[in-house]
Parts: sequence; C-alpha cells; structure tokens
Amino acid sequence: MGFNKAPTYVLPLILVVLLPLTPVHASTQPSIPIIGRYSVLEIRIYFPAYPKWAHDVVLNATIAWNRAQLWDLQNNPTAILYRFVEADDGTATSTVSYSMPAEFASIAVGWTNYKFAHGSRTSIVSTQTYLTPTVFNDAQASNATARQYAFWLALHELGRVLGLGSVLDGQDIMEPRYTTQRATQIPRLSTLDLYAVHVLAQGKAPSYVTLPDGIPNQFSPATAFLPIGSLHPTQDSPKQEVLSFDLLRIVMRLHLFIT
Repeated sequence: MGFNKAPTYVLPLILVVLLPLTPVHASTQPSIPIIGRYSVLEIRIYFPAYPKWAHDVVLNATIAWNRAQLWDLQNNPTAILYRFVEADDGTATSTVSYSMPAEFASIAVGWTNYKFAHGSRTSIVSTQTYLTPTVFNDAQASNATARQYAFWLALHELGRVLGLGSVLDGQDIMEPRYTTQRATQIPRLSTLDLYAVHVLAQGKAPSYVTLPDGIPNQFSPATAFLPIGSLHPTQDSPKQEVLSFDLLRIVMRLHLFIT
C-alpha cells in the first residue's frame, strides 16, 4: 500500500500535540532563587550583645526586615508575615556569631548555614550565620564606614536566613558580590525581595520566585524602615515593637521626609 497522500487528520493531530509545548508567555520579570523556608513565622534570633555597636547594627537589620514587610503589605491587613524576634534565653532558632570558620574566611565575609527538617531540602529548622570579625569587633566602634558596611552585611545575611538566594543585578541587598562602593552605599530592599518573602510566609517554597507581571521592581533604602532618629545604623538601640498599619504609614511618611 502506498503513502502518496497523508490522511487528512494527521496535520491537525500534530498541531494539537505540539500546542502544549509552545510557551504562551515568557515573563521578563525579575526572579530570585529560593533556598528554603521557615515553617514558623516567628524567627527567634540570637546575636551577641558585645560589641554593643555590632549588636545594635544587627538589631536594626532585623527591624528593617520586619518593617519593610509590613510596609510592603500595608494594604493587606490579613497578610501573613515573618517576624524576627531577638531571643537570648536559649530558644533561638537563628544564631549569629561574629566569627568566620576557616573554610569560609577566604571566600566570604558573611555566611549562613541551614539545618533542614529530616528528609526535606526546603523546610528550614534553624540557621547559623557568621559575620566577619574583621568588621564586627570593638575597634570598629568609631568607624562610620565599617558600621555602614556591617549594616549591609547583616541585612544581606538576614535575607539568607529568610530563605532568599542571590540576585546579580548590582542593586539588590541580595546581590552577593563585593565592590568597594558597597561599604558606603545605603543598602536597598527590592519589591522582589519582599514579594518572595511573602510567598515563603504563605507556605510555598518554589525553586524561584518571579515578580508578577505589571509590578515594577522598585528599591527602597533599608534605613527608611528604621525608627525615627536612626538615620545611621548605630545611633540608637531601638526596641522591637509591634506597629499597626496606620501608625507605620505615619512613621514612614515622617521618616522619608526627614531623610
């Protein structure tokens, strides 16, 4: 039997088979890789009380992440958020130390290790963060550049604690590459960072989080989320506080005005 003419149903069938393989839309929105997620929303974090200036820098970094999440979702009062709470009573699931193991000292000035739930590679049980002692030491207490750089490092590693990977854009706080300008630049949190943390807080842990179409990836100075008066990372030693959305809007408006 010859096959000079293919049956009329063959071509439409091929098109039906190939149709699902054709991408309908390729998003150009920025993405961030995800390392994992805490299953509990309150992350109890311990960091050394001394040097005091270093303690205050890390404390301000936790406050910046807490307030940035609130600010980003201020129009959604039912949103689920992560919250850092300082703990020095042995209940911390996130620990920060001003030291650097030898295996990391030659390649990094900040590092976070993860302990995952048994049989899981996404459910974070606890973290251990190391911050370089060449910056976090008593001798740097009067060094404004060191304090600024320390704030950047603390914010970056707390992003790691929250489960965020690296964004190689030269702007985001989750940009891991060091430049000499980094020490004096005000670190910035992006819409992508906060959206990704929001996704993780909802109970999801995808390999990547992509910003939804139509939402611009804007950058906000992390210092804008510190309490009034903390125009520099270590001027004050503010306490963790719970803010209503209305109060937060007032604080943000005043703080952005004076900065």
